[in-house]
Amino acid sequence: MLSKVGTVLMAGAIALGIVGCAPTAQNTAQSLAQEQRAAEGFVADLQSKGQLIEDPGLNRYVRGVVARISDQRPPGSVPLQAYIIKDASVNAFTPGGGYVFFHAGLIAAMENEAQFATVTAHEIAHIDRGHIQAGRATRQGVQMGAAAAAIGGALLGINPSATEALVGLGANYAVNSFTRTQETDADNTGIRYLAASGYNAVEGARSFEVLRRLYGDQRGAAAAFFSSHPASSERQASLTAQARQLGATRGRIGNQSYDRATRKLRNDILKFYDSKGMSNEAAQVRRALR
Repeated sequence: MLSKVGTVLMAGAIALGIVGCAPTAQNTAQSLAQEQRAAEGFVADLQSKGQLIEDPGLNRYVRGVVARISDQRPPGSVPLQAYIIKDASVNAFTPGGGYVFFHAGLIAAMENEAQFATVTAHEIAHIDRGHIQAGRATRQGVQMGAAAAAIGGALLGINPSATEALVGLGANYAVNSFTRTQETDADNTGIRYLAASGYNAVEGARSFEVLRRLYGDQRGAAAAFFSSHPASSERQASLTAQARQLGATRGRIGNQSYDRATRKLRNDILKFYDSKGMSNEAAQVRRALR
């Protein structure tokens, strides 16, 4: 397992990002049930190995942000469940079926609730727009090792070799190999959710600034929740323009609430980054803690 999270995730994105598929598909009761069964097994495996963060206050806060966005989704949308993985990767992903997973490093890197909510809305949009279902066939043949790489190589307090145990969902699910069209669709859907939820979506779009600070403005950026082709600067510009059109320039940012809920986790992540010599990541967390 590679020591640098960005390198690991980049490899997963390169391995899978070139696969093409239809942009959307209709979620069905059968497809959602299949995704839910796989996700439930994944959660049980993570729990049995102590690889989920169980902090009640932090989980309550994260699930509150998820619920705030979920209230703006179409009637009849699949219920959402959110979990935090003990992993220092700046990453998030959805296997579909209403499940969203956030890596601890993602929470540490974001500077406020609006930025975190942007990531959340993006992942929820992938679920609601049927992107997981649309890409199911194209992901059938991907090797399990690619899924392990996408989960990350910087597990907190866990032997890195244990990363291999995190592939319970299979590469079909753990790696978001979405196309450019799907990423753009999730961006556009997510920004509408964000605006309707009362967030300052211009500030939310600055989550792409965080990614540029960490990984540069390269296409196929390292963080899997913004994987595929568009450069971070392009996506920030597009979302900022849409936010202004939607009038979502003065909404909730949530600096203080985010700091209260996440400070302990961010301090723990910062110590981990410092111990591993991950200077870019450490600098971003220090910036977020100011």
